[in-house]
Amino acid sequence: MKKIIRIFLFVLLGIIGVATLYLFVDPELPNQTNEVIADITSKKITELIDGNTGYASSGSTKIWYEIRNKSSDTKGTVLLINGFTEPSILWNPYLIKSITDNGYQVIRFDNRDVGLSDWTDSEHPKTYAIEDMIDDAIAVIDKNGIHKIHILGYSMGGYIAQRIAIKYPSRVLSITSLSSTADLNDNHPKFNWMPVPMVKLFFRYKLLKDDKSFLKYYFKAMENINGNNSYDMNLKSIGERGLYELHNRRGFNINAGEHQLKAILNSESIYNQLENIKVPSLIVHGKKDPILSFELAKKYADKIEGSKKVWIDQAGHLISDDYFNQMSGDFFKILAENQN
Repeated sequence: MKKIIRIFLFVLLGIIGVATLYLFVDPELPNQTNEVIADITSKKITELIDGNTGYASSGSTKIWYEIRNKSSDTKGTVLLINGFTEPSILWNPYLIKSITDNGYQVIRFDNRDVGLSDWTDSEHPKTYAIEDMIDDAIAVIDKNGIHKIHILGYSMGGYIAQRIAIKYPSRVLSITSLSSTADLNDNHPKFNWMPVPMVKLFFRYKLLKDDKSFLKYYFKAMENINGNNSYDMNLKSIGERGLYELHNRRGFNINAGEHQLKAILNSESIYNQLENIKVPSLIVHGKKDPILSFELAKKYADKIEGSKKVWIDQAGHLISDDYFNQMSGDFFKILAENQN
């Protein structure tokens, strides 16, 4: 009997040892991961909010916003609407600076359930819809006394931008839709949100809960979303934004995905309404996008009369510096030609 117990314990220890070794040996990570992590974790977290901030009321929901380059004599206002579960701090700072340097006021805000905006009670979730998220955006510009805006929406934000142009045409000067679609339920290739390396890193981060583990998980997630390649990924900037959200704000809401996904699944396709978009429109998409396929971009862009298309050969889903540079000429042209 003792011999059986010893064998059992030996086997159990072996399994634990193999599992521990597997869990704590890094999967293949993006290039320069360890160097970047060593750099940004050795310094004070960079301050990333230096504009005018406040809250807008959208019904009973408080929506946090920041205005950059606030002035009465700017060329106009660009409203940024972010994607699924993403707080506004994750907007590419190079993109924001490029817009303000060109003389425009920029407003970014946290969608409900993320960042510093109100989070829905996870135990008794209120039902909200994409239409409510549309009204959140309008509440932000109303709070700041702005009547007409240019909208730049990313992923789910692009979908919301299109719907704002349909519902509130008198409020919109132009829309730019990045890495998006007109139907978030459209049939497209299934994306593996949690491949084995991500599962491994997720459990490690949950066990260790340190910044280095978080960044390895976060960088791998960004690489995965971008198409399992490191096309123009600025890990330093991505990491600084991730740590800022984690430590200087409320952190990442683990329930946001469930709630926003419910809003998406309950939303209807707007393919048959795209002909009602009469404002100048710019559609930008990476041909390597694994989240919302390039075919979806072509499908909805063709239904918006007169829309300008920019297809980026090697880009995935993320808005890198180069992604923005390749669209910036058309973007600033559409802004300049459509003023108040």
